[in-house]
Amino acid sequence: MFRVRLQASATLDDKGRLALPAQLKRALGDRGLYKMVWMVHRGAIWGYTLEDFDAIETQWGDRDPFEPEVLQFTHAVLATAQDVEIDRQGRVHIPPMLRKLAGLDKSVVITSVLNRIEVWDSERWEARYLQAVTGLEQSGGAS
Repeated sequence: MFRVRLQASATLDDKGRLALPAQLKRALGDRGLYKMVWMVHRGAIWGYTLEDFDAIETQWGDRDPFEPEVLQFTHAVLATAQDVEIDRQGRVHIPPMLRKLAGLDKSVVITSVLNRIEVWDSERWEARYLQAVTGLEQSGGAS
């Protein structure tokens, strides 16, 4: 788990590299983590430490692989997973396939929530955030 709570705007460079915010770079470096697993889920890239991703794979790996829900999740989500390295400058290369699937171009928003990092196209994030806030308000949830 990252233990970093943030939302930050960032820009992908021409090579698809993303400079992680200083707080995340520090937190990962302090734990000696220089590799992550990125995957596409719900219109964004979700990034996990190897340990946290292993827990997800174990959870799904313990289920019947022929169960329709398991097949759908493994094909739609786990099949997009890729190991990525964090370079000395705190940058992560986002592979072209993941950028395409998540609709990432230049302007992105990085959030660190629970045990993952999420990277969203800026416009998609605004729409998703408004959808989440509206859903909370309609359900009478926290404000």
